[in-house]
Amino acid sequence: MSQAKDEEKVRVSGPASDVLQDRNPFEEALAGLVAQIRSGTVPHGTRLPPERDLSEQLGISRTTMRAVIRALQQVGYVRTQRGRAGGSFVIWEPTSNGDRHDRLSEQMKDRLRDMLTFRSVLEPGAAALAAEADLSEEQRGELRERLAAASSAGPAFRLADAELHGCIAQLSGCHALIDSIENVQLILNETLLQVVPVMGPALEHSHEQHTAIVDAILTGDAERAREVMRDHIRATAELVRSFLS
Repeated sequence: MSQAKDEEKVRVSGPASDVLQDRNPFEEALAGLVAQIRSGTVPHGTRLPPERDLSEQLGISRTTMRAVIRALQQVGYVRTQRGRAGGSFVIWEPTSNGDRHDRLSEQMKDRLRDMLTFRSVLEPGAAALAAEADLSEEQRGELRERLAAASSAGPAFRLADAELHGCIAQLSGCHALIDSIENVQLILNETLLQVVPVMGPALEHSHEQHTAIVDAILTGDAERAREVMRDHIRATAELVRSFLS
Protein backbone atom coordinates (compact mmCIF):
# COMPACT_ATOMS: atom_id res chain seq x y z
CA MET A 1 0.00 0.00 0.00
CA SER A 2 1.41 3.35 -0.95
CA GLN A 3 1.39 6.18 1.58
CA ALA A 4 -2.22 7.16 2.16
CA LYS A 5 -3.38 10.70 1.62
CA ASP A 6 -4.78 12.45 4.70
CA GLU A 7 -8.51 11.72 4.65
CA GLU A 8 -9.24 15.15 6.09
CA LYS A 9 -8.10 16.65 2.78
CA VAL A 10 -10.16 14.28 0.65
CA ARG A 11 -13.52 15.59 -0.41
CA VAL A 12 -15.73 13.11 -2.27
CA SER A 13 -18.41 14.89 -4.22
CA GLY A 14 -22.04 13.85 -4.34
CA PRO A 15 -24.17 13.24 -7.45
CA ALA A 16 -23.20 15.46 -10.36
CA SER A 17 -26.78 15.95 -11.52
CA ASP A 18 -30.37 15.13 -10.75
CA VAL A 19 -31.15 13.75 -14.19
CA LEU A 20 -32.40 10.53 -12.65
CA GLN A 21 -35.18 11.49 -10.31
CA ASP A 22 -35.87 7.97 -9.01
CA ARG A 23 -32.32 6.82 -8.42
CA ASN A 24 -31.61 4.54 -5.51
CA PRO A 25 -29.17 6.13 -3.00
CA PHE A 26 -26.93 3.05 -3.07
CA GLU A 27 -26.64 3.06 -6.86
CA GLU A 28 -26.13 6.83 -6.94
CA ALA A 29 -23.34 6.76 -4.35
CA LEU A 30 -21.63 3.67 -5.80
CA ALA A 31 -21.70 5.00 -9.36
CA GLY A 32 -20.33 8.37 -8.20
CA LEU A 33 -17.46 6.86 -6.20
CA VAL A 34 -16.51 4.43 -8.97
CA ALA A 35 -16.46 7.27 -11.50
CA GLN A 36 -14.26 9.42 -9.24
CA ILE A 37 -11.85 6.56 -8.56
CA ARG A 38 -11.57 5.62 -12.23
CA SER A 39 -11.09 9.23 -13.30
CA GLY A 40 -8.29 9.76 -10.77
CA THR A 41 -10.20 12.35 -8.76
CA VAL A 42 -9.87 9.95 -5.81
CA PRO A 43 -6.60 8.22 -6.78
CA HIS A 44 -4.83 5.05 -5.73
CA GLY A 45 -3.61 5.14 -2.14
CA THR A 46 -6.25 7.59 -0.96
CA ARG A 47 -7.71 6.92 2.46
CA LEU A 48 -11.41 7.64 2.20
CA PRO A 49 -12.96 9.87 4.87
CA PRO A 50 -14.50 8.14 7.90
CA GLU A 51 -17.84 6.48 7.22
CA ARG A 52 -19.76 9.17 9.10
CA ASP A 53 -18.14 12.02 7.16
CA LEU A 54 -18.43 10.23 3.83
CA SER A 55 -22.12 9.49 4.31
CA GLU A 56 -22.72 13.18 5.09
CA GLN A 57 -20.77 14.29 2.00
CA LEU A 58 -22.77 11.96 -0.24
CA GLY A 59 -26.08 12.66 1.46
CA ILE A 60 -26.85 9.03 2.32
CA SER A 61 -27.37 7.03 5.51
CA ARG A 62 -24.47 5.28 7.22
CA THR A 63 -26.16 1.94 6.54
CA THR A 64 -26.18 2.69 2.81
CA MET A 65 -22.59 3.93 3.04
CA ARG A 66 -21.49 0.64 4.58
CA ALA A 67 -23.18 -1.23 1.72
CA VAL A 68 -21.36 0.97 -0.82
CA ILE A 69 -17.98 0.27 0.83
CA ARG A 70 -18.71 -3.47 0.80
CA ALA A 71 -19.56 -3.28 -2.89
CA LEU A 72 -16.34 -1.39 -3.64
CA GLN A 73 -14.41 -4.08 -1.76
CA GLN A 74 -16.19 -6.77 -3.76
CA VAL A 75 -15.17 -5.28 -7.10
CA GLY A 76 -11.59 -4.59 -6.02
CA TYR A 77 -11.69 -0.80 -5.75
CA VAL A 78 -10.98 -0.38 -2.03
CA ARG A 79 -9.46 -2.35 0.82
CA THR A 80 -10.53 -1.80 4.41
CA GLN A 81 -8.19 -2.46 7.31
CA ARG A 82 -8.63 -2.11 11.05
CA GLY A 83 -6.49 -0.42 13.66
CA ARG A 84 -5.21 3.08 14.37
CA ALA A 85 -3.83 3.41 10.84
CA GLY A 86 -6.82 1.67 9.35
CA GLY A 87 -9.65 2.81 7.14
CA SER A 88 -10.80 2.25 3.58
CA PHE A 89 -8.05 2.76 1.00
CA VAL A 90 -8.38 3.03 -2.77
CA ILE A 91 -6.43 0.14 -4.36
CA TRP A 92 -7.69 0.37 -7.96
CA GLU A 93 -5.21 1.60 -10.55
CA PRO A 94 -5.76 2.19 -14.29
CA THR A 95 -3.05 -0.35 -15.08
CA SER A 96 -4.14 -2.98 -12.57
CA ASN A 97 -3.41 -6.40 -14.05
CA GLY A 98 -6.51 -8.51 -14.41
CA ASP A 99 -9.00 -5.71 -13.82
CA ARG A 100 -12.24 -7.18 -15.12
CA HIS A 101 -13.36 -3.88 -16.61
CA ASP A 102 -10.11 -3.20 -18.44
CA ARG A 103 -10.28 -6.63 -20.06
CA LEU A 104 -13.19 -5.37 -22.12
CA SER A 105 -12.00 -3.93 -25.41
CA GLU A 106 -12.93 -0.37 -26.26
CA GLN A 107 -15.04 -1.77 -29.09
CA MET A 108 -16.98 -3.96 -26.64
CA LYS A 109 -17.43 -1.03 -24.24
CA ASP A 110 -18.81 1.09 -27.08
CA ARG A 111 -21.13 -1.74 -28.08
CA LEU A 112 -22.36 -2.10 -24.51
CA ARG A 113 -23.01 1.65 -24.20
CA ASP A 114 -24.89 1.56 -27.49
CA MET A 115 -27.05 -1.35 -26.35
CA LEU A 116 -27.86 0.42 -23.08
CA THR A 117 -29.07 3.44 -25.05
CA PHE A 118 -31.04 1.27 -27.46
CA ARG A 119 -32.63 -0.55 -24.52
CA SER A 120 -33.77 2.75 -23.00
CA VAL A 121 -35.75 3.42 -26.17
CA LEU A 122 -37.23 -0.07 -26.58
CA GLU A 123 -38.26 -1.36 -23.18
CA PRO A 124 -40.41 1.48 -21.79
CA GLY A 125 -42.53 1.24 -24.95
CA ALA A 126 -42.77 -2.53 -24.62
CA ALA A 127 -43.94 -2.21 -21.01
CA ALA A 128 -46.61 0.32 -22.01
CA LEU A 129 -47.87 -1.93 -24.83
CA ALA A 130 -48.00 -4.89 -22.45
CA ALA A 131 -50.13 -2.85 -20.04
CA GLU A 132 -52.50 -1.94 -22.86
CA ALA A 133 -52.85 -5.54 -24.04
CA ASP A 134 -55.81 -7.77 -23.19
CA LEU A 135 -53.83 -10.37 -21.30
CA SER A 136 -55.11 -13.88 -20.72
CA GLU A 137 -54.94 -15.51 -17.30
CA GLU A 138 -52.17 -17.72 -18.62
CA GLN A 139 -50.13 -14.69 -19.67
CA ARG A 140 -50.74 -13.01 -16.32
CA GLY A 141 -49.64 -16.14 -14.51
CA GLU A 142 -46.45 -16.39 -16.55
CA LEU A 143 -45.61 -12.76 -15.82
CA ARG A 144 -46.06 -13.33 -12.09
CA GLU A 145 -43.87 -16.45 -12.28
CA ARG A 146 -41.11 -14.53 -14.08
CA LEU A 147 -41.29 -11.81 -11.43
CA ALA A 148 -40.97 -14.35 -8.63
CA ALA A 149 -37.97 -15.97 -10.32
CA ALA A 150 -36.28 -12.59 -10.81
CA SER A 151 -36.65 -11.92 -7.08
CA SER A 152 -34.00 -14.54 -6.40
CA ALA A 153 -30.43 -13.50 -5.62
CA GLY A 154 -27.12 -14.94 -6.68
CA PRO A 155 -25.90 -16.34 -9.99
CA ALA A 156 -29.44 -17.12 -11.20
CA PHE A 157 -30.46 -13.47 -11.14
CA ARG A 158 -29.00 -12.44 -14.51
CA LEU A 159 -30.87 -15.13 -16.42
CA ALA A 160 -34.11 -14.62 -14.47
CA ASP A 161 -33.90 -10.87 -15.03
CA ALA A 162 -33.45 -11.35 -18.79
CA GLU A 163 -36.38 -13.77 -18.88
CA LEU A 164 -38.64 -11.29 -17.09
CA HIS A 165 -37.78 -8.53 -19.53
CA GLY A 166 -38.22 -10.97 -22.38
CA CYS A 167 -41.66 -11.92 -21.07
CA ILE A 168 -42.72 -8.28 -20.94
CA ALA A 169 -41.53 -7.87 -24.53
CA GLN A 170 -43.59 -10.90 -25.57
CA LEU A 171 -46.68 -9.41 -23.93
CA SER A 172 -46.27 -6.26 -26.04
CA GLY A 173 -47.38 -8.30 -29.05
CA CYS A 174 -44.92 -6.46 -31.32
CA HIS A 175 -42.59 -8.94 -33.04
CA ALA A 176 -40.03 -6.30 -34.02
CA LEU A 177 -39.79 -5.18 -30.39
CA ILE A 178 -39.55 -8.77 -29.18
CA ASP A 179 -36.68 -9.59 -31.53
CA SER A 180 -34.80 -6.38 -30.72
CA ILE A 181 -35.15 -6.72 -26.95
CA GLU A 182 -34.08 -10.36 -27.03
CA ASN A 183 -30.98 -9.35 -29.00
CA VAL A 184 -30.16 -6.58 -26.53
CA GLN A 185 -30.59 -8.95 -23.58
CA LEU A 186 -28.26 -11.46 -25.22
CA ILE A 187 -25.52 -8.85 -25.63
CA LEU A 188 -25.98 -7.53 -22.10
CA ASN A 189 -25.75 -11.01 -20.61
CA GLU A 190 -22.50 -11.59 -22.52
CA THR A 191 -20.88 -8.55 -20.93
CA LEU A 192 -22.58 -7.45 -17.70
CA LEU A 193 -20.96 -10.10 -15.50
CA GLN A 194 -17.58 -8.80 -16.68
CA VAL A 195 -18.48 -5.25 -15.64
CA VAL A 196 -20.82 -5.11 -12.64
CA PRO A 197 -21.14 -7.89 -10.05
CA VAL A 198 -24.47 -8.88 -8.53
CA MET A 199 -24.81 -6.69 -5.41
CA GLY A 200 -27.45 -7.04 -2.70
CA PRO A 201 -28.65 -3.41 -2.39
CA ALA A 202 -28.79 -2.99 -6.17
CA LEU A 203 -30.81 -6.20 -6.42
CA GLU A 204 -33.27 -4.96 -3.80
CA HIS A 205 -33.90 -1.79 -5.79
CA SER A 206 -34.24 -3.82 -8.98
CA HIS A 207 -36.81 -6.09 -7.32
CA GLU A 208 -38.84 -3.09 -6.18
CA GLN A 209 -38.89 -1.64 -9.68
CA HIS A 210 -39.69 -5.01 -11.27
CA THR A 211 -42.66 -5.37 -8.91
CA ALA A 212 -43.91 -1.87 -9.76
CA ILE A 213 -43.59 -2.55 -13.50
CA VAL A 214 -45.48 -5.83 -13.27
CA ASP A 215 -48.19 -4.28 -11.08
CA ALA A 216 -48.66 -1.49 -13.64
CA ILE A 217 -48.93 -3.99 -16.48
CA LEU A 218 -51.43 -6.20 -14.64
CA THR A 219 -53.60 -3.21 -13.73
CA GLY A 220 -53.46 -1.78 -17.25
CA ASP A 221 -51.64 1.42 -16.28
CA ALA A 222 -49.59 2.00 -19.43
CA GLU A 223 -48.07 5.35 -18.42
CA ARG A 224 -46.98 4.01 -15.04
CA ALA A 225 -45.46 0.93 -16.69
CA ARG A 226 -43.56 3.15 -19.14
CA GLU A 227 -42.35 5.51 -16.39
CA VAL A 228 -41.09 2.85 -13.99
CA MET A 229 -39.43 0.85 -16.77
CA ARG A 230 -37.71 4.03 -17.97
CA ASP A 231 -36.38 4.74 -14.46
CA HIS A 232 -35.32 1.09 -14.08
CA ILE A 233 -33.39 1.06 -17.36
CA ARG A 234 -31.76 4.44 -16.63
CA ALA A 235 -30.59 3.37 -13.17
CA THR A 236 -29.00 0.22 -14.54
CA ALA A 237 -27.38 2.08 -17.45
CA GLU A 238 -25.86 4.79 -15.24
CA LEU A 239 -24.42 2.22 -12.84
CA VAL A 240 -22.87 0.23 -15.70
CA ARG A 241 -21.50 3.35 -17.43
CA SER A 242 -19.71 4.38 -14.26
CA PHE A 243 -17.68 1.14 -14.47
CA LEU A 244 -16.86 1.76 -18.13
CA SER A 245 -15.44 5.27 -17.75
